[in-house]
Amino acid sequence: MCVLNLTGDDEDLPTSKLKKGDGINDPESGYSKMFKNKMESRRTFYIVLTLLIFIFAVLIIAVFGLSFAYLTKTEDQRWTCTTEDCLRSASALMESMNKSVDPCEDFYQFACGNFAKMHRIPKTAISNDRFAEVHSTMLLLIRDFLERGDSETECYAVSMSRRLYRSCMATDKMNTDGIKQLVQILDKIGLPYMGLSYEIKTSSFSAILARLKKQINLDYLFVTNVEADTKNRSTNRISLGKPRDTNIFPVHKITEHIRKMSSRKMRETLASEEEVGNTNDNEEYADGIDYLKSYAKYFKAVWTEINKFQSNNFNHNFQTFGIKVSQLLYFMNEHSKIKDEIYDKDDELPSLMTIDWKEYFTIMFMDVENVTLDFETDLIQISNIEYFEALFELISKHRNQAIVNIWWEVVITLLPYTTNEMRFIQDRFYYETTGLENNPSRSLYCANAVNSMMGMAVSRLLLDIETIYNNTIMASEMIENIHWAFEKIVKELNWMDDTTKQRTLYKAQQMKTFIGFPEFINDPFQLDDYYSGFEVMENDYFSNVILYVQQELNNSLLGLRQFNNYTTNSWASDPLEVNAYNWIQANAITVPAGILQFPFFGHDLQMLNYGFLGSILGHELTHGFDNTGRKFDHDGNENMWWTNQTIAEYEKRSDCFIRHYESYLVPDIEEKISGKMTLDENIADNGGLREALLAYRKFVDDHGEEPKLPGFEQYSNEQMYYLAFANNWCEATTRESLSNSILDEHSPNSIRVIAGLTNSDEFSEVWKCEKGSGMNPQNDKCDDKDLTTGTLKGDGLIDPELGCSKMMLNYGFLGTALGHELTRGFDNYGRKFDQDRNENIW
Repeated sequence: MCVLNLTGDDEDLPTSKLKKGDGINDPESGYSKMFKNKMESRRTFYIVLTLLIFIFAVLIIAVFGLSFAYLTKTEDQRWTCTTEDCLRSASALMESMNKSVDPCEDFYQFACGNFAKMHRIPKTAISNDRFAEVHSTMLLLIRDFLERGDSETECYAVSMSRRLYRSCMATDKMNTDGIKQLVQILDKIGLPYMGLSYEIKTSSFSAILARLKKQINLDYLFVTNVEADTKNRSTNRISLGKPRDTNIFPVHKITEHIRKMSSRKMRETLASEEEVGNTNDNEEYADGIDYLKSYAKYFKAVWTEINKFQSNNFNHNFQTFGIKVSQLLYFMNEHSKIKDEIYDKDDELPSLMTIDWKEYFTIMFMDVENVTLDFETDLIQISNIEYFEALFELISKHRNQAIVNIWWEVVITLLPYTTNEMRFIQDRFYYETTGLENNPSRSLYCANAVNSMMGMAVSRLLLDIETIYNNTIMASEMIENIHWAFEKIVKELNWMDDTTKQRTLYKAQQMKTFIGFPEFINDPFQLDDYYSGFEVMENDYFSNVILYVQQELNNSLLGLRQFNNYTTNSWASDPLEVNAYNWIQANAITVPAGILQFPFFGHDLQMLNYGFLGSILGHELTHGFDNTGRKFDHDGNENMWWTNQTIAEYEKRSDCFIRHYESYLVPDIEEKISGKMTLDENIADNGGLREALLAYRKFVDDHGEEPKLPGFEQYSNEQMYYLAFANNWCEATTRESLSNSILDEHSPNSIRVIAGLTNSDEFSEVWKCEKGSGMNPQNDKCDDKDLTTGTLKGDGLIDPELGCSKMMLNYGFLGTALGHELTRGFDNYGRKFDQDRNENIW
């Protein structure tokens, strides 16, 4: 019998001494659970350790893999801007591009080839571009601001602007008032009953012209104004010149474009009528007949409405209207011919005088406070004397018809501020002759009108837009870099002598820049004082418009005896304008807040800001030294401050620009532009493009390279600069808009891009365009980097008439002999002597 030894003497048997709570033996395995737990813990430890080692190994492999992938990526792929703004910028550029076009063959099509597909032309326009779209956006902001209720803390000027807006919206009240106020204006001017012609004396003709200016500030046959003396900007002079293509009345841009197009159609029709005997184009002849019928219907409908108000004795003889309209259009056409002529010089005063100037100015300055004319000593600035000679000859032959045309000009100018019926008559004529609908929403029309008349008050809306302040600071830094680039270019010029270089640099240093909005709109008291002479009536839009144009004239006339202070108020535009300006006599650049927004500015990447707005700012700076700006010194006075040697060298290079731009045909219409008429703008484009590029390079030197734009990683940042520049001028066009563009002082947008870039060595280098390609032709380029020292939608250059020397003349030009003798002091001999009679190149 086997006995189990429970005493522990048998050492071969596994035994265990247990304390209370230590556990119990496993009867199946013979091991304690404690031992088993230790084994399992050890096994778990090894498993976890193995997993950790595996994970760590995977991480090491991943890190090395990612590092390898990162290192094998290009630098462009590693550094891309992905902010919301960069995505928006990339989208805007991408949707306009046509990547199927070789950028070295046609950069405009490469950058803008698909713009028209994404930016349709409205029914109210003949073209569309970025300037027009931003302007439309601004009108929405203005409308919302004007439709707010007035608060107790709002300044009075803003309240007046909202009252003006309400009066513009009150069309029912305008219908009730009818055309009574228009007829009253015709009577005050002294125009003949119903526009019927009659014999009129010279003195009466002069009085009518003076009252035309006095009552509605309308410059029909010529411009009369009080402006800074071109030789001494601190004082003012009365000035005379040929009519400008501007309108002081609050007209919507849509209406203005349609009006200009209709006017051009009229000139083309009458020109074809003159050549009808030499043409076999039956379609063109039929179009001309249709236009004349539409104009006759237009005249008849307006005439009938006025006749209803004045009498009931209306003769419905259409043949009489046909004759009247023919005479009306004939005078318009003859006047347009001499107005559109480019006059290069001012000769002696015309021997033929058809205006009693003493009577004219006496009426115009009647009741102007603190101004008494002295007909012996007061001087007049006259530009385009050749124009006046042609005008006086036209008036001498058709004096009575001129009066009828003045009557008609007053009527169609004031017509939009009367009844719905009168506006409908005019809009129907525009549609029949242009195919365009002149129907902007009334609220946007009124928003535009109020901004035209009270732009500083409306600009109070900017105070609530935080980005404007940031963009103003950024634009200030940009203009500093552009000034640096300009000075660098001037110092490197090899054709400008040292004397002229120093004077040029000094003028650039003295040039002022106004960015965003003037500080005084922050101060309610100063803003109210700005509009102190203007009062707005509730629900009387016609009277408000008349008061506005009269106030503008009165402010101008008051300035005749005032000293000009260009240090306090040299803003050339209202702050919400989508444009930029160079005011030559102020030697100042104005950059309104309206253009300090997408797509022109505010990008997260400076390469885009410099390409968009930087090239525009460089353009404006260059205007101060172009073919007109170079004639005005650092004080803004007309003065030949360049040496004769430098002027001669400059003019040689200017001729190259004229030939270069005239070598291009405008697409679709196959017509050439005038290189002479567009010279100033072309020089400014070339100069601004190069200055902004050098300024951007300075920014990179100071701050380092920028990241890439998403979707454009294959392009260098300087290539993106040029792409942004071209996008300024992307445009959807029609044949009509292109035909209009050749009459403008700016080159058509596509030519601004192509002609400017083909003239740039830097562009060819940056885009690697081979010699002989479309954008880098074999022929020599104009020396644009030497002529850099040459305004959204074009810019605004505020300067005297291009190519016209100003002549200071005594009122004695009523007697031409005295004027002739005075002119001797400024002829080719007299100009060599200064005011102290010393021979001096002054």
